[in-house]
Amino acid sequence: MTAPLSTDQLDSLAQSLGYRSVSDFTRIQLRHAVEQKMAYYQSRIDYYQQKYGMDFAEFRRRVVDKADPQLLKFGIIEKEDDDNDWEDAIDFLDDYLAALTHIQP
Repeated sequence: MTAPLSTDQLDSLAQSLGYRSVSDFTRIQLRHAVEQKMAYYQSRIDYYQQKYGMDFAEFRRRVVDKADPQLLKFGIIEKEDDDNDWEDAIDFLDDYLAALTHIQP
């Protein structure tokens, strides 16, 4: 079993990787991870906007009209599943955006 690295050892390791400190390394890596998550959820939002030809707010207004010609070609379960996934993607993107504002560049 090995002993955990001290703060000085962690800083030295981070510096050997090109970072000023382990704190900088952690902050930068967290930012990258959050940005990757944001890109993923934005791609999900873009997918649904392209699929339905509208944004989420318009989709929500129109999906209740069972005779809407643009939405008629999609099944009920498909629209319900997409509605949930689309809303989740928007919520997660908003959450990650809020988190990103707390991580210094």
